[in-house]
Amino acid sequence: MRQAIRKVRDAVGPDAVILSNQRLPTGEIEIVAALDYDGSLPSSMTSKRSSAPRSEPYADPSSDYLERIERAKQQTAPQTNTSSIKSEQFNKSSTAQFDMPPLAEDKEDPRVEEALSVRNNDSAKQLREMELELQNVRAMLERRQNEGSNDSKISAVEQRAREKLKGLGLSEFVVSRLIDDIDLKGREDDWNRLLAHLADYIPVRSSSTELKGCIAFMGPTGVGKTTSIGKIAAQHVLKHGSEGVVLITTDSYRIAAHEQLRTFGRILNVPVEVVNEYSDLNEVLAKYAHYSLVLVDTAGMNPRDSNLERQLLMMKRARASLKKLLVLPCTSQRQVLKTVVDIYSQVQLDGCVLSKLDESASLGEAISVVIEEGLPVVYIADGQRIPDDIEPARAHNLISRAVYTAEHYSQLYGSLKYGS
Repeated sequence: MRQAIRKVRDAVGPDAVILSNQRLPTGEIEIVAALDYDGSLPSSMTSKRSSAPRSEPYADPSSDYLERIERAKQQTAPQTNTSSIKSEQFNKSSTAQFDMPPLAEDKEDPRVEEALSVRNNDSAKQLREMELELQNVRAMLERRQNEGSNDSKISAVEQRAREKLKGLGLSEFVVSRLIDDIDLKGREDDWNRLLAHLADYIPVRSSSTELKGCIAFMGPTGVGKTTSIGKIAAQHVLKHGSEGVVLITTDSYRIAAHEQLRTFGRILNVPVEVVNEYSDLNEVLAKYAHYSLVLVDTAGMNPRDSNLERQLLMMKRARASLKKLLVLPCTSQRQVLKTVVDIYSQVQLDGCVLSKLDESASLGEAISVVIEEGLPVVYIADGQRIPDDIEPARAHNLISRAVYTAEHYSQLYGSLKYGS
């Protein structure tokens, strides 16, 4: 409006009166102004003027007026190509009319300039704040995009690692614990690092010293208790002689259950004792307390057998020097192994023997159980040959055996599936 009033003043003079304004289709604002007007015109087209009214509608312009018009045209010609005057949007009605306010020739209103300066400063500040905010949003989006790509890459690496670990037969608990503890890089050595860390999880009894003292082998039927005793006794006899070794059996439930152990005794030339309803285990253990190696074979029973309680009660009442090892077959399901461990844990187990490694298609189930239960592995047995197929447990060897078993049976299954 200020610029429009200035142009009207320069074109017509300070006594001009704006009669109307309207917006053209081109977007420009057309202002109609007059210097002399007839006071008899309707009120909607009249306004105050400084000079006296004339009787005619429009008097002939004076020479001074014509000169001012020519001078204004020469001043405004380089700035515009049309007779219409551009300005900001007007909130006034197209029929509104008002007097021309007095403006100085070359000076702006200081209040207007101050208001415009403040407005411009505020606008510039808001623009800077918006620009900074947009930059922050862009940086955040780029960071999230990079994190998302990294997360997807890590997720793919973790997924592959999980599948390979589960292929070994490991439980979800052990797999999740491994993935959480190892920072996977997506490199070739990730798999070796996982296996090495898995070996650290396995509780293994130190093999620096030989197995000595009174040791009882416990477990369900058919898990290899008697065979494991024969192997350990044979190794001890071959290394130290038959003196100081005795075999004891508490299995009086099966017909001729102790005959296999008596056969081992005759071959190894070691004494064999049978504990039945007429004898007491503690009395027999006291009789051979001075022997270097006393191996006790217990009756193999189903965990749901009622006679198992009597067997466990006898082990609880045994001398404190009697160590108890649980024989776990690697051919059993994980839930079966956990149930066996839970039942025999009543007698405070000192460790376990993993048997039948050669018959198992996956060692991960047994490994998961000993890790979850914290049961130390003392021996691993992988065959029927006496005394060869038993050795002290070593965690890394057990993991290597688990990987080999999984790969071997995977290839065997593929050959059987496709008939090659």
